[in-house]
Amino acid sequence: MNGNLGELTIDDISKLEGHTKVFEVDEDVPLSVWYNSTRKIMLKDLNHGDVAKLIRQTMHLEYVIPEALNRLRINPLAGYLGDGEIMEAIAQVNEEEWDKNFIVKSMVSSFIEDFLYLIKTNKLNFPEDKEIYSDQEREEYYQLLLRIKKAL
Repeated sequence: MNGNLGELTIDDISKLEGHTKVFEVDEDVPLSVWYNSTRKIMLKDLNHGDVAKLIRQTMHLEYVIPEALNRLRINPLAGYLGDGEIMEAIAQVNEEEWDKNFIVKSMVSSFIEDFLYLIKTNKLNFPEDKEIYSDQEREEYYQLLLRIKKAL
């Protein structure tokens, strides 16, 4: 996982993973149509929703998770459909997937430890709107991080 992963397209990543079969779109399957729409886009240019969906579908995790973590460092609540969508997607990854992706598991584990520390010390860079991001929301985020840590 060297270099700038964000400069890779989904097609590039698929080839790196050894997939040589030509992708055929099934117009009757929305997920197939969506995936086809992302194939020529560089990872860094995908929207937060696409990144979250790739994670939820456990697709290309070795490449998508580092991009997701970069986005979360900038905005811990990164999402397209709603705040926290990317972190929620990471929380949905099952243990078997983490076990198959040891390097990614290690990256996420380190990231989670860092974020837990930042929350404990009240240094996590949440948006300034205190009415929206109350102590309760911060606690829910903290619990989400603990849930991910446990799954790892």
